[in-house]
Amino acid sequence: MGAGVAFKDARRRKGTLIVVWVAGQTDPWLVFTDLPPREVGIAWYGLRMWIELGFKALKGLGWHWDRTRRTEPSRVARHWLILAVTTLVVLATATRSEDAALLALPPAVLHHPPTRPRWRPAGVSRTVSLLALGIAELRCQLLRGRLWHRLWLAPEPWPHPPPDLQVHYHVSL
Repeated sequence: MGAGVAFKDARRRKGTLIVVWVAGQTDPWLVFTDLPPREVGIAWYGLRMWIELGFKALKGLGWHWDRTRRTEPSRVARHWLILAVTTLVVLATATRSEDAALLALPPAVLHHPPTRPRWRPAGVSRTVSLLALGIAELRCQLLRGRLWHRLWLAPEPWPHPPPDLQVHYHVSL
């Protein structure tokens, strides 16, 4: 990781180049950022894929924004507002459902967020996205005619770099 300048022409930018090459990968992972080298959290950039998948879910997989024919800006803005609020409700519903599952409780009896931070047993990953889980849970609630009145959003624990990751800083002369 080190400070430098990218591009030789008018697009010239000062920044930090991060090169991550994990054992077993054929190609390195390159990220160029405007943060100083010592302020870059390597694990932050792993969240970029998560964010990209979130946009993919919003646009095509979950709400099918790609099928809309709206072109008038005010109608598009209202539509995006509805999608944003709906996404929050769906994710909050899934968060409550997932928290209950991690505590081995039925979601209907969990009325408050757990007092401890969110966790998942080591080696256990999600098999269903929070968006899909929330949509499925809301459908069940609507079919029963009862919606939960208490929902919450709880962040995932902040990611840490793998313990065997070595970071080397390049100092330009």
